[in-house]
Amino acid sequence: MILDEFYSHYIYTNSTDAPCKLVSAAAFVEDVETDPVIVVDGLTKNWRYPGWRISWILGPKSVVETVASAGSFLDGGANHPFQKEALLLLDPSIALQETIAIQKHFAEKRQYTLDRLKEMGIGVDAEPEGTFYVWANLSNLPPPLNNGMSFFKEGLKEKVITVLAYSSTSIPTTAAPMRATRTIVELALGGDEEAYHWIKRRRARYSKVQLAS
Repeated sequence: MILDEFYSHYIYTNSTDAPCKLVSAAAFVEDVETDPVIVVDGLTKNWRYPGWRISWILGPKSVVETVASAGSFLDGGANHPFQKEALLLLDPSIALQETIAIQKHFAEKRQYTLDRLKEMGIGVDAEPEGTFYVWANLSNLPPPLNNGMSFFKEGLKEKVITVLAYSSTSIPTTAAPMRATRTIVELALGGDEEAYHWIKRRRARYSKVQLAS
């Protein structure tokens, strides 16, 4: 079992005044050498240092050595100066401070995003309790906004490609017809009004087209 814990610090189930919550499958590993569990984590998301390209693996020694060997062959592995600095960030007290800041900041973005989507008639089948994405339901929007890929293309027409090219995607209709009406909205956009204004403009436009027809 391979567990990706890159988003494990993004948890929103606590009350706003409660201590931060940390969750890891490592807590359930009894013997790292024999339990069939590999945990993968890194600085990219939980510590917000994507440019450092530092990650790590918890698992049996043989697995770690094999991955290290492959990484060394493919790209030389992480550079030593950054690895040394990363050790300071992994100090429990610093990691706790980082986690508290992330959970507070992104909890606000999460709520902002959910509120704005609701105002625009975009449903959310399940409010996220972790990570920083919202799986939004576009089915109540007028065509062509009610389809994930068409929604994305309409965003390009509004010249918000820097927002949508990364933050919105859809699953092809041939693979999952029901999910074609879904798109992913990134919580990092919370607070960026232009990321939402274009949806209002396009919705108003196509609602008029529906009425006219």
